[in-house]
Amino acid sequence: MDRFDWLELKDVSAPLKASTHSAPRTPSDGPSFYRAARRLRMSGHFRSAAAYYERAIGFDDQNYAARVELVDTLIRARQLAEAERHSQESLENYGQVRLLYAARGLVLAHRGRFNEAFAASDISLENSEGSWYARCVRAELLLKQTPHERFDAMRFIDQAVDLAEPPWEAYLLGGWMLLEADYAVLAAGLFAEAAHQNPWAPLCWLCLGDCFYRLRFYDQALFYYDRVLELEPSHELAQRRRAQCSPRLFGLLRVFQRRNFLDRWNREFEMLRRRAKPDDI
Repeated sequence: MDRFDWLELKDVSAPLKASTHSAPRTPSDGPSFYRAARRLRMSGHFRSAAAYYERAIGFDDQNYAARVELVDTLIRARQLAEAERHSQESLENYGQVRLLYAARGLVLAHRGRFNEAFAASDISLENSEGSWYARCVRAELLLKQTPHERFDAMRFIDQAVDLAEPPWEAYLLGGWMLLEADYAVLAAGLFAEAAHQNPWAPLCWLCLGDCFYRLRFYDQALFYYDRVLELEPSHELAQRRRAQCSPRLFGLLRVFQRRNFLDRWNREFEMLRRRAKPDDI
């Protein structure tokens, strides 16, 4: 199953409330386009998110967070040529910003140019004790170069989680790269942490479903795809994934177990939502 056939469409790691729970205004300036881009990204609509990041940068050319997230988003959408163009443009204009080298390193690694990728990553890590994203990129470089040597990569993921505040997005990216490296069990643990900390992000639940689908636990995968559809009923990929799971289920007992699990989760999630304060969202 190709995980990328569906990608259609001031704390940057803070949880954002999904658009299905509120009616955000139409973006009209740089900050609102940036917030809308992050909402689209956390729902998994990466190509649409990339277009909004470009609009945000158009309003504020020095929005470095938007530049980094744009490149990362294009990579997740397998738009490597566009990611390379934007990363080169960013470094040509703002080569003094170390975090932009992390995004550049990620592009180079996905193109198989590992020597250049690690050189760019080294620059991003210099004098950047607080950069959780640079450490996530370093972990991804290590996994892409040598997938079976995961221990150094996990060390950098742990550092990223410790530095990010809150760490939900570091968990999400860590899970993404581990699933790409075919460590579905390890990835599921990180996605679960991301979903626990930002339960309004459909992408966290979608990726959890992909982990269990990869492990052939189709009833559990179906539960997580259902969770995505509760947050965003029109989510096309979750609908397709759900349709792929259903023929693989068998036996009344498994159906009843999944229903009980879903009911328990809905009760717990409703309690969590009631306790949440506006500042937590």
